Formats: sequence, structure tokens, C-alpha cells
Amino acid sequence: MSFGAVTAAALTVLAVSAVAPTALLPYLRRIGSVDVPNDRSSHTAPALRGAGLTVWLAVAVGGGLALVLVPDQAGRRLLVILFAVASAAAALGWAEDVKGIPVRFRAVTQLLIALAGAAALATVSDLPWWAVPAAGLAVAAYVNVANFMDGLDGISGLHGLVVGAALATVGGLMGLPWLVLGGVVLAMSFLGFLPWNLGRRAVFLGDVGSYLLGATIAILCLAAFAEGVPAITVLGPVAIYLADTGVTLLRRVVNGERWFEAHRSHCYQRLTDRGLTHVQTSAIVAGATALTSALGLLALPGAPGGTAVSTIAIAAVAAVYLALPRLLSSDAEPLDPMPEGRISAATSPSTAPRWAVIGASGFIGGALVAELRTHGFEVVEVAAPRLELDPTATPRETALRARHCTVTIQSLVEDLQGAEVVVNAAGIAAPDGPSGAALSGANSLLPAVAAAASALAGARRFVHLSSAAVQGRRGVLDESSETSPFSPYSRSKAVGEAALLLDAWRPSPDGTGVVVVRATSVQGPGRPTTVQLQRVARSRFASTARPGDRPTVVSSLDGLVEFVRHVGSHPGAVPSIVLQPWEGLTTADVLEAAGGRRPLLLPASACRAFVSIGYLAGRVVPGLNGLVRRVEVMWLGQRQEASWARSVSLDGRSYVRETLRPRAEGGR
Repeated sequence: MSFGAVTAAALTVLAVSAVAPTALLPYLRRIGSVDVPNDRSSHTAPALRGAGLTVWLAVAVGGGLALVLVPDQAGRRLLVILFAVASAAAALGWAEDVKGIPVRFRAVTQLLIALAGAAALATVSDLPWWAVPAAGLAVAAYVNVANFMDGLDGISGLHGLVVGAALATVGGLMGLPWLVLGGVVLAMSFLGFLPWNLGRRAVFLGDVGSYLLGATIAILCLAAFAEGVPAITVLGPVAIYLADTGVTLLRRVVNGERWFEAHRSHCYQRLTDRGLTHVQTSAIVAGATALTSALGLLALPGAPGGTAVSTIAIAAVAAVYLALPRLLSSDAEPLDPMPEGRISAATSPSTAPRWAVIGASGFIGGALVAELRTHGFEVVEVAAPRLELDPTATPRETALRARHCTVTIQSLVEDLQGAEVVVNAAGIAAPDGPSGAALSGANSLLPAVAAAASALAGARRFVHLSSAAVQGRRGVLDESSETSPFSPYSRSKAVGEAALLLDAWRPSPDGTGVVVVRATSVQGPGRPTTVQLQRVARSRFASTARPGDRPTVVSSLDGLVEFVRHVGSHPGAVPSIVLQPWEGLTTADVLEAAGGRRPLLLPASACRAFVSIGYLAGRVVPGLNGLVRRVEVMWLGQRQEASWARSVSLDGRSYVRETLRPRAEGGR
């Protein structure tokens, strides 16, 4: 097998891959094979999908040439198995692109193809039969890994190029001509497609291309391992893809998320959320893969370093890659205060503005709609979109991500047309809940998305309902931008505020006046937290720190929606952050109103000691912090400094006693 023959074959495959799209793209347009972006996508415009057919054609041509060039019968058998499995996977992917296949049927078919390939390898190589089930699972898994990672322009093309070149190099060093040819075919097939994928009118591989990529790499690696290539050398080229996918899925499972649903939690997706372009991120992934591939060569027989050094080095590169989103972040923890002087005060709506309430079907949103209509305002009820966000995202990363949610923003713009005041009353109220993409999507990402839509729709004032929990255990809750979140819920709210205000102080011709309303501990009929408070107040555990005269953060739903109505319709400027005013009750008053009797008074020092122990335990089990915080508020209360409400005479109103009274007639 001469170098010239291999070069000629490589150039032929490259030419087929580069030229074939000119004939295929009209066909894809004719059948309507288009990838429409959504808010989990990394692209923002529709693109043709299924161009992996041209790569499949190039692999088929390259496979035929390789069978002619490989010098031994054993190598030809391995290549036949390789290209048969790759073609079967590609065919399945094409069916998914064109017609769609049920998830279970697709998964079973992938596994059957992979098991058939592994069994075939066992008949012609040293792969033991007992290893066939595990080998089949590994092949099917990598097909899906390649599919999961195929989310950026250039990422799959570069992966095919780098891994193919790496495996061809291993084949040359190990004296395996079939591996050299298989790697060259893989590399050239995906190299030819790169200009089409990176062009101004990008076309996508589709499932046909990503399945082809994953199956080809997986079978090549499996066959190489069966033929004596060290395991760490085989794992080197796939280490980055495996690390990204494995850690992402593990994180989602630990956070209680539906790991099998589409998401934007991969490391490469988080890198684009940090502001890197598709090409920059794809180059980082490819560069890391090239480095781990080179380090894998250290495990080859006779190479310096050996298996241990190679393994440690590959793990270190993968760890650095996974840490890049955090290392490249421009935000630091704890959350930086927003620059007060650059946040413009909210502009004034007309005397009788039209309102839109996002999340109008929720507990607070529904009450706000009723309050507004009672006072004669026209209200548009808008359903809250479901968004997801990496829980570790910082405010700047969240703001950047919001700008990519073009589909949701445009949909909201249509719903918000004509509204002068928009209120975001949506969110997930889970004070004791775990961290998760859904929580961060609703509480961190949605506010910035809704504000952007409000500005584009021409609204004059955008009111976001946040939570005073963002300031945590501060001695006095106030209207500053300083936050001290203590739980996943309060952090999600704090990030939402900060991301919203990051964009609020940027000058814009569409500059919507943004107001963040920090609600305190809002109670209302039937609300789970209210029912729980009433139960505690009626139980033997009803207690507070002596003497029971500390201000409480417990407030009423009626009081909140009345305050929001005044904020939205106020004729003058409103600060960027306003706090729901105190409704006048003390810690003892609240328990007496909810339980019908005075609570037990405990020594304040004992209460503080118990709370401190609880927070120490919360460092080990973060989920405890929300519960400990509720006990702390019940016992020790918290002062509130609602400066703006006092300045416009909106403080002093109180509906808490009527709200908490355990009788049907409670209310205004």
C-alpha cells in the first residue's frame, strides 16, 4: 500500500464530499428538510438539514477505494464491517431526518445495529464473545454522543477530521493499514463538508451525518482495540466528547432533571453562552481532542511515558476543558452589585395604560389580573414560556443567553403588542427546591427575555416580580442592588435581577423602563406555604423569639398586587428596584393571626443558636437552607426599608390578618 495510492484515495474522497452538496441541496429544499431553531438551539435561523448524505456518499466511495488498497484479507473484512455499520446508522439517521422515528424504536434499532457490528467483529478479530454486549452498548452510546455534540457549526466536521487523522496516525504507528485507510476516509469525508457547514448559508449534517460520524468512530476504535491498540490510545480521540456528554448527563441526573430531554447544558453550549462564536468553540473542542489524541500515543508500546502518564494527562486536559465555561466567565461570585448610577429610572406610562401580565394563570399573576380589571384596566393575559438555563450561569452569561432566545422573544412580542405596562409574574416558587435548569430558566433567564420582548413591543414600563429572598439574611431588607442568596431558589432570583439590570442600564432606543419589585413572604388563600404556616401556628410548635415584637416579612397577596398596580401606573419615575412595603405585623402577630392564639416565646439567644446550627448543616445538605430560613423568619423576623413606597405614601396598608385568618371569609 503506497503513500501515493493513499493520497490519491484521500483526495478523491475529499473531492466527492466537497462537490456533492451542489447536487444534493436542491433536493433537500424540495423535500423541505429544514432545521427550525428553538430556544435550545445554538443557531438562530432556519437551515437545510440532512447534508450528511453527501458525507455518507464520500464514505461509501472511500470505503470502496480502501477495500481495493488494503493489502490483506483480514483488513478487508474489518473495513467491510466498519462501512456496513456506518451505512446502517446513517440510513437510520436519514429516516429520522425525513420522517421522524419514535424514540424507543430508534434506540432499539441503534442498539441492534451496534450489537450486529460488535458480533461481526468478534468473528474476524480478537474481540471475545463475552464482550459483545458491552461493545454493542458502547457503539450505540457513541452514536448518541456524536448526535448530542452536533450542535454548532463546524464541531462535527472538525471532530471527524481530528479523530480520523488521529486514528490514521495510530494505524501507521501500529502497522495496521486498514486503520490508516479508515481514518483517512473519515477525515477527508468530513473535511470536505466543513466549507458548506461554515459558510454564510450554513447547511447541517442532520442525524444522517451525526449517526454516521458516531458509528464510524465507534467501530474504528472498537476494532483498533480488538486488534491490540492500547485502550487509552483508543480513548484519547473520543475523551473530550465523552467527558462533555458524560458530565452533562450526570449533572442533570443529580439535579433531578429529565436527562433525556433536549437542553443547553453541554460544556460547548455554555461556551457559546459566554460569548464565543461557533467557530471559536468548535476550534476549542477540536484542539482539546487533538491534544488528548496526541497524549494517547504515549501509551503505545515503546513510547515514552506509558499508560499512567497518558491517562493522567488526558484526564487533566478533559478537566480543563470542562472548567473553561467557568474560567472564561467575566462574572465573579458573590454577585456583583449593579452600577446604580447607570440604571435609568422607569419612564411613565399613560394615565390609563393597557397592561400585559406574563404568567397570568399563576398564583400571583391571576390575582394581579383580577386586581387590574377591578380598577378598570384592560389586561392581556400571556402564558409564560418554558425556558431552561444552566444553574451555574452568571448574570452576564444569562443576559447573553437571553439574546439568543429569538424564537421566544418574537413570540412574546406578538403577545405584548399594544401594552404600555408589562408585568412578569411568572417563575417557579420553590424556596426549598433543588437547583435545576427549569428553576434557572424560569427565575433567571425569563426576566431578561421578557424585558427584551417588552422593549421590542414598545412597552413603556416593564415590572419584574422578584423576591426579597435575594438579600438573604441581611439585617434590613432594602432597595439596593446588593444580594446575598442562600439557596438555589434565592440564587436563581438574584441572577434574574442582575441579568435584567445588566441590560436595563445599557442605552437603547427601545429602552423600556425596568422596575424590579421585590416581594416579601407573600401569603394567600390556598397557597401551600400559607396552609403550612396556619398548621404550624395552630400546633404546639408555634413559637417566636422573645419578646415577639420584631417586624415580619410575611405579607399578603392583596397587598402585593395592589402595590404592583401602583408601581405600574405611577405617573412619575420609579426606581429600578422597589421593595414591597411592610404590612405592620410582628412575628407574634402573624402566628396569632394564623393560629388564633399567642405563640410560645423562646429565648432569642437559643433561637439564634439553633438557626446557626441549621445553616451549618445546610452547607452539607444545601436543601436544608430554605427550611432553616423559614424557621429563622418565624422566630427572628426581618426589618424592611421600603423607601420608595414610603415616599409616595404606599406603606401602612395591611391585609395580612384577613389573609391568614383560618376562616372562609378572610380577604379584603
